[in-house]
Amino acid sequence: MAELASEVVEEEEHYLRVQMPRGPVEIIGNEVHLPGHQGIRLAPGPMSVMRVLVKAQGAVISRDHLLRMLPHCGSLHGLEMWVSRLRHSLPETHIVQTVVKRGYRLAL
Repeated sequence: MAELASEVVEEEEHYLRVQMPRGPVEIIGNEVHLPGHQGIRLAPGPMSVMRVLVKAQGAVISRDHLLRMLPHCGSLHGLEMWVSRLRHSLPETHIVQTVVKRGYRLAL
């Protein structure tokens, strides 16, 4: 079971900071800053997925829940494409984990 972060700071939609076990994760505009890595620019779709996963603080988020949170995604296929693009944009693809039969989680 993922341990909840002790601190979540969000200011409107352009800034989000969550303290995770491996260090802080920050989203500033269209860049995500991961512990030990430089800022990474993300396209709007993958960034939307990243925001939901960061706010979940390591908890598993189902595909259905993601589709409800991201109505502009359009379909399960669209969501899977956004997750794939997010993984390929990050320095380590395992940061976004698939939990079989359950959904996705952020592994930080």
